[in-house]
Amino acid sequence: MPIMAPPETLHVKPRKRRVGKVGGDSVGSPLTVSPSMRAAEAADLADLLHALADPTRLQMVSLLAEHPGEVCVCDITASFDLDQSTISHHLRLLREAGVIECVRHGVWAYYFFRAGALEPIKQLLKRLERLETAQ
Repeated sequence: MPIMAPPETLHVKPRKRRVGKVGGDSVGSPLTVSPSMRAAEAADLADLLHALADPTRLQMVSLLAEHPGEVCVCDITASFDLDQSTISHHLRLLREAGVIECVRHGVWAYYFFRAGALEPIKQLLKRLERLETAQ
């Protein structure tokens, strides 16, 4: 049984064009819009969101946020069913994004959640929520 119908039996519905709507044809003056977010701010937020856009990294951030103080890397590694090198990779990405920080005590590394690290995301969501409710 074919997955798609042969082209002669396909019924294509013509797309309606919206006049006067964003993304449609505009009658009269040209639409003038510009992003309210600067490119540098967008790039910084994208980097932060990219660092968090992984289930394992989200679990790591949650673990560190739930435990005030420093958590030994050995305890973090024991909490996940992943190789030590994979854990280190995820921790490095979170550290580079500024979400967590690390200190060394002897041979062990201790990680902790950086206070205020997620503030830019909170501000973005608040701004988007205000815009959504204003419409």
